[in-house]
Amino acid sequence: MKALYTLIIALIAWFLLYYSTLWSMAEIWWRSDTFAHGMLIFPISLYLIWLKKDDFFQISKKPSVFFLLCLLALVFIWGLAKSVDVQVVQQFAVILMLPLIVGALFGFKMLKHYIFPLGYLLFAVPFGEFLIPKLQEYTAIMTVFGLEVSGVPVYSEGMFISIPEGDFEVAVACSGVRYLIASLALGTLYAYLTYTKFYKQVIFVIASIIVPIIANGIRAYGIVMIAHLSDMKYATGADHLVYGWFFFGIVIFILFFIGSFWQDKPLEALSDTPADHSLNDSQYSFKFALPIMSLFLGPMMVSWMAYEPIINNTVMKAPTVSAPWQDNHQKPALWQPLFINADSEVSTIYSEEEGDTKVYYYSSNYQYEKEDKELISSVNQVFSTERWILVSKQVIKIQNTQIDEWVVRNNVSKLIIWSWYEVFGLKLIHPITIKIAQALGKLSGMSRGGQFKAIALPFHEDTNLAKKQLEAFLIANKNIIN
Repeated sequence: MKALYTLIIALIAWFLLYYSTLWSMAEIWWRSDTFAHGMLIFPISLYLIWLKKDDFFQISKKPSVFFLLCLLALVFIWGLAKSVDVQVVQQFAVILMLPLIVGALFGFKMLKHYIFPLGYLLFAVPFGEFLIPKLQEYTAIMTVFGLEVSGVPVYSEGMFISIPEGDFEVAVACSGVRYLIASLALGTLYAYLTYTKFYKQVIFVIASIIVPIIANGIRAYGIVMIAHLSDMKYATGADHLVYGWFFFGIVIFILFFIGSFWQDKPLEALSDTPADHSLNDSQYSFKFALPIMSLFLGPMMVSWMAYEPIINNTVMKAPTVSAPWQDNHQKPALWQPLFINADSEVSTIYSEEEGDTKVYYYSSNYQYEKEDKELISSVNQVFSTERWILVSKQVIKIQNTQIDEWVVRNNVSKLIIWSWYEVFGLKLIHPITIKIAQALGKLSGMSRGGQFKAIALPFHEDTNLAKKQLEAFLIANKNIIN
């Protein structure tokens, strides 16, 4: 029984030490429809483990140094993620600690036997929103294709779809990400319970990914067609979301029904096999405490990295520009990024001495980050989503530097935005690499924050001309990006 007591102590230590990360997951489950399924994942996993409860005493137990080292590495990763407040990495790290605790305490055989119930807990992590832009794009493509095949006149630009009866936008809620995540979670569980052959499980999981993506495209096409045929009387408001869940339920039922035709017979349980006493209670020693002790290193590491340096509240100044450009010393009324609780920020308009070309400049600086002030945050916005709608986004290379290019529009004009971040002396655009750079800066004591910089140019039709004008501005004023 000491093996069971050791596991219980390890789980209690894990829960108490990493409670804040677990609570951050629960908060997202509660407020987000996309990740509400996360509330069911832990009960499902516990039930699957309970079905195998008798096997725990039948499998040989041997502590594993390999899994202990993996656990230490994961605790270190959690500490880095916590220090720069990357929630999703913290959450994945905390969930992955559970199978590694089992492996470190009891060895590979035990971990292998319980790997699915423990691995299934990964679906509890609120993850997948990065797929939304691509899913929106796929949905728009399939919708336009269906309308063209149906003979409906259609014009599309990015996420905008126009038919004679009215305009539609493939919004975030229409991306189908919630259907995809729910389908993948249900499909993976169904594959585990229905099939014993690995290739069948893989095929069904893949089907659980592909089917909802295609189904969402058909759903979006159907909504536009209903609006077209009813002269915009139906499927133009919140009712189309109801249609979406009803349609999704039918698709999942059909998928599971078809999958049931290839059901395998369940494998025999281990409960009938003789108990393996290769490790008895008298052999439990200090080495079984090592996995538990290693869990304490994460919070200790965070405490060590959490000191706040003295902040030098210097006022940022806009970069100087060369002729024929001049600084108007005015904030752009058309465009203003939103970066919450920045230590300082500057915004201005550069214009040509002769000509009507205007370039907007914005920069925000975070000298030190903590919970309520982050350079990379979901609440920070490169452009106001209330005033502008995204047309396209891509990564481009200017003067040997990768930057983000955003093209946005409203009912009056369009805007092209080039943006990048500067952290630890590096110019970066990807949130993960930015957070890694911030963590390295904290570890070395050389950097505690970072900057966001962007330039923008309003235009009406010719995107390529706007790009050339922005590039010419940067060539004439290399100090802005170099």
